[in-house]
Amino acid sequence: MDIEITKSKNELLHRTNVLAKIKSTKTPSRQELVKKIAALMGVDENLIVVDKISQDFGRNISQAYVKVYDSEDYLKQIELDYKIIRTFPEKKSVKNKEQTKIEDEK
Repeated sequence: MDIEITKSKNELLHRTNVLAKIKSTKTPSRQELVKKIAALMGVDENLIVVDKISQDFGRNISQAYVKVYDSEDYLKQIELDYKIIRTFPEKKSVKNKEQTKIEDEK
């Protein structure tokens, strides 16, 4: 898998937007893409969220839109829960325990 990345910094949302062009025989999984982007950029895998992976029919090139956050706190505040769970299936719930208690009391 060969990856070309284009980065742009988003100061307002405390993240780096990454557009990746992936040359491979198959569309990579989200976990494979997270590991590869983390290795290329030198960041922690827990700070990366894969927003979208797309591939045109019959081509060996995929495009991906990935968000790399400055800290895990910003990731939890800004990113939607279902996108975090898609990227990290082992994380069943992103909400902290206090929010869960408040919702249970209602």
